Amino acid sequence: MRFFVFFLIISPLIFSKDEIQTYNFKNDFDEKRFYSLQKEVSCPLCEGSSIAGSNAPIAVDIKNKIYLDIVKGKSNEEILTNLRDIFGNDVTYKPTFENNMILWFLPVVLLLAIVFAARIFLKKNA
Repeated sequence: MRFFVFFLIISPLIFSKDEIQTYNFKNDFDEKRFYSLQKEVSCPLCEGSSIAGSNAPIAVDIKNKIYLDIVKGKSNEEILTNLRDIFGNDVTYKPTFENNMILWFLPVVLLLAIVFAARIFLKKNA
């Protein structure tokens, strides 16, 4: 019985297929950039999850790509632009201004329309 309990406790450790990926960086700044970028990129396979919390094969591939780009000396924006080119604009949690201009300007336009309509309404009733 003791052997059976011991085997149940130890077997996940022995037969686990998940390998822990380790990344070696030249400095702490690059390491912080790596983990920061992981939180900014969503996993294409997992809904609503970043690649930081995913072990899906595509997430691991993206992590490796980010690591290699950091080692090559690319900037964060270059890395994110490259990932947007490959996976589309939805891969990052921060939308770009160019692709979402209507979302940025619509509140301002609506506010101006309300102010304009209120001025006309107040002039007619005065």
